[in-house]
Amino acid sequence: MKKILFLLLLAISQVAICAQEAPQWVQKKPKPANDTYLYVVERGVGATEMEARNRAMGLVYRNTIERLALPINLASINEAINNGSNYGDNAEVMNIPVNKVCEYIQQEATQYAVYVLCQVAQYGNREARFTAFTQCNSFVEKQDVAPFWCNDTWRATNYPREQYVQGFVVGSKQAGESIEQTYQRLKEQAQAEALQNIIATQNAIKDIPNLSVESWHNPQTNEVFAFAWAKKEDLVRTLKKQIISHITRAEMAIEEAEDLLAEGEKSAARKAIAKAIEHLQQVEEQQKVVQSVDSSTEMEDIAFAESKALKQRATALYQQLKHGVSVYIGGEITIFDKLYPTFIQQIKQEISPMGCTFTTNEVEADWVIRLQGTTQEYNTMQKSSYSAFVVMADVAIEIAKKGQIIYSGNVSQKGVHTINTEQAAKEAYTDASKEIAAQISEIINN
Repeated sequence: MKKILFLLLLAISQVAICAQEAPQWVQKKPKPANDTYLYVVERGVGATEMEARNRAMGLVYRNTIERLALPINLASINEAINNGSNYGDNAEVMNIPVNKVCEYIQQEATQYAVYVLCQVAQYGNREARFTAFTQCNSFVEKQDVAPFWCNDTWRATNYPREQYVQGFVVGSKQAGESIEQTYQRLKEQAQAEALQNIIATQNAIKDIPNLSVESWHNPQTNEVFAFAWAKKEDLVRTLKKQIISHITRAEMAIEEAEDLLAEGEKSAARKAIAKAIEHLQQVEEQQKVVQSVDSSTEMEDIAFAESKALKQRATALYQQLKHGVSVYIGGEITIFDKLYPTFIQQIKQEISPMGCTFTTNEVEADWVIRLQGTTQEYNTMQKSSYSAFVVMADVAIEIAKKGQIIYSGNVSQKGVHTINTEQAAKEAYTDASKEIAAQISEIINN
């Protein structure tokens, strides 16, 4: 009898211990700090932590949009949830007043259960004033229980390499490194291993969609485990969608650049063609990834012919635009009735970094700049040991584009020198050239 009582008490104590592991908010939701929001708790179940967490957050989002009658469809919810774990950003983008504050993870026999505690807006209130939640200290991490994916056999069974790209690494916390930094470092290594056989540049690898990654710290051995994976079927399907999207954007940018070039807007056309080339580079890298992941992919499935044709159009247009806009600068600049051509050279030097080319043919130029400059003595300052000559330079400016005057104005600058008035005039023109060049650059670039 005593033995039975002992075993019963032991069982009760074990149940109590297990019950204490779950935070209080799982059983009893906390009260909000103000009447602009309330707390909700949802539970999601899945084969992985990510899957379970996504399902729990999906319930929070769906229930919130139904309660507040928000004009958001479930397809948008599912896409946002599956795109990553930054739920705060997802909610903000979709304008859903949800703030995830705590979570609790249970590892069951063959699956995970994730509880999430979220602050959501009250009825009719679309802009909840969320407050920090500081009672997550009762959250018990499952650090003493290794996740299923730490087992080689479990990974081989549930994430076979025929269907998944995956990477698994084990490392230790380094000296001077926080556990968060260790997590991040090993996650990146796991991602790199998962994608090591994909023929793509590093930039493309960073943008690989549908790649999930988890980490776990073993406090007994101080080892950190990281596992990254993506289902090949999902990866290929998403990349094909992105290829079509980039091709569409590249084609629009090329058409925009062609129209701008026809209108003489070379500066704007260069920006448009740069966007097109960037999209086509993404297409090329994503095509390589798809072909590497799925060797049976047909060329038409990744729009290979379309992207090749667009690349030829973009390259030809880039060749026309790579030297930038053509600029003609002319006029008469004098220092006391003596021609001073150096001033125009100073202007050219100042604006050349923006990538324009200079022409002596005013008719074929995209931009025509006419300058008229004169000088006059302004003052002479007498000091005990020297004289300072002050000269005023006045420059009239006219900027035209395709025969239409865009800007006309005047710049005046004083120049000071101790040698003579000519040197003082040159100083005045030097200062004036910087101001005029800034005006020209702003007008052409805009």
